Amino acid sequence: MATTGSTSLERTENRRHKNVLVACCTFFTFCSGTLSALAESSALSGLGEPASPGSLANPSRLSPQSDNVQSAGQPPSALTTAPISLPSQDLTAPSAGIDLRGYARPEGETKTPLILHQAVEKSNIDGHGLTLKQAVDYAEQNYPNILKAQAQVNASRQGVHLQKLNEYLPDSLFQFQEIMASHNKLNEVFFGSPVFAGITGTAFPNVNMEPMFSSGAGVSLDWAPIDFGLHKARINMSKAQYKQTQMQYGSTQLDVGLSTAGAFLDTVVAYEQVKAAQQNMLSFKQFSDVVHAQVGADLKPGADASLADAQYANARNDLIRATLAKDIAIANLANTLGLGGQPVMINETGIVDVDEPAQIQQAQPIFDNVPILQAAGAALQVQVAQKKILDKEYFPVFHFLAGFNVRGSGLSNLNGRPTSAQGSGTLPAVPNYQAALIINWNFLDIYRIRAQKKVQIQRISEQQQEYNLILQSLRTQDVQSRARVKAALALAENMPIQTHAAQVAVSQSEARYKTGLGSVAQVAEANQTLANSRVQEAMAKVGVWRALLAVASVHGDLKPFLAEIDRVQRGM
Repeated sequence: MATTGSTSLERTENRRHKNVLVACCTFFTFCSGTLSALAESSALSGLGEPASPGSLANPSRLSPQSDNVQSAGQPPSALTTAPISLPSQDLTAPSAGIDLRGYARPEGETKTPLILHQAVEKSNIDGHGLTLKQAVDYAEQNYPNILKAQAQVNASRQGVHLQKLNEYLPDSLFQFQEIMASHNKLNEVFFGSPVFAGITGTAFPNVNMEPMFSSGAGVSLDWAPIDFGLHKARINMSKAQYKQTQMQYGSTQLDVGLSTAGAFLDTVVAYEQVKAAQQNMLSFKQFSDVVHAQVGADLKPGADASLADAQYANARNDLIRATLAKDIAIANLANTLGLGGQPVMINETGIVDVDEPAQIQQAQPIFDNVPILQAAGAALQVQVAQKKILDKEYFPVFHFLAGFNVRGSGLSNLNGRPTSAQGSGTLPAVPNYQAALIINWNFLDIYRIRAQKKVQIQRISEQQQEYNLILQSLRTQDVQSRARVKAALALAENMPIQTHAAQVAVSQSEARYKTGLGSVAQVAEANQTLANSRVQEAMAKVGVWRALLAVASVHGDLKPFLAEIDRVQRGM
């Protein structure tokens, strides 16, 4: 009995130890999962976005490699025949991706760097990046919308030739028939049908199912040159459509150039934002070192060091966001070039260095030369040409017909002689020719044509108002663009004063802090004002080019703008 009791107690004690062990393991697992979730939820707090599950365990999930991205060292297959090998390079940092090892972590930490987004590959074009003019020229030659518009123009040009052939080329037909059939006829009235073949000649006195052969071959021409202007109206309609595609091509070309130039200027601004963010972060880093030194010497409270570190971390976050905006701008520029997903590199020389470019396109624009208005005018002419076709449709059409044929039949005529003695009708031997003038006039079409004319007149009026609307919009944009140029020049002139004043404020605030008259918050505010001023100064200088680009858009001509900015970038 004692042994049995002892065994029972041991079993109970073992069971208790197991339960405690299971509970400990469960608690440990719960704590590990909670800490991992908390870490992952704040992994991208600097970007304002949560991290995906498992991103810390596998950092590559934060920026998954696309199947379309070229691997390093492999030439882009889509660019092997391109006239220009397009580049991509980060002009402001030695690394294309964001490596937190350099400025997003305390010094001395050797943790594996976290790549926040896709690194931009580096390549070269004659050792330099694309200038704005080179980018626009490349886009105007290779962007898919341009190539599509070129194909439409070529198709419309060929359509004019095709319409001429359709209008003036006679309808021709050659036909040969070899028939074996019975020849029983009835006295009846019957509408023709493909099911019931026509039978010529006299009827047999009785029903006879004996097959007879008949044959025939001939050629016919049907020509309708006289239609009182309908042919010419249709050809003019085709020419109007050809002109419309030409004007649309010009409008598409201008749109592509404007889009590429705008994306290029956006990329320049993004580069300047990265530079300003780097300078701001460096300033906070230097100030943070000063604060830590004074805190270590017991000259400042420890709270100042924490506040300085917080401002330094915020500056690093600003740099991360600025770098992300730069990469997005580069991707957008590549898309406007027709190279979506491909790396590109730009040459921003001179764009942010020139305060006041030469005044270009100061004269009032000739709106009739603006491609978008020309396209609207061409669309109006198409509607007018359609009405002219309706004006000519009511007139009769004169058809001149001519033909020649030979026929054969195994049947006999009234005199008992065979119609075709050769081969019992299997070979045509009896010739005939014919010539005729046929006038077709659907005189009741006048009611349909009148109704269609009323509809077409409204369509012409609609297109006319569309033309007037575009003209009014261009006039408004002309006034606005000139006002933008004036304001952009004034801003570009005033921004260096603001930047210099912000630099002085930073120096004074740091000096006041060192002497105990200022606070960390005042230094941080001064540095942030300086960083914003630097970005605003770059944006103001780029804004002058944006305003000039808007003027070029209203004029419908990018050549003066591209010539001026190319002169500046070449340093001429």
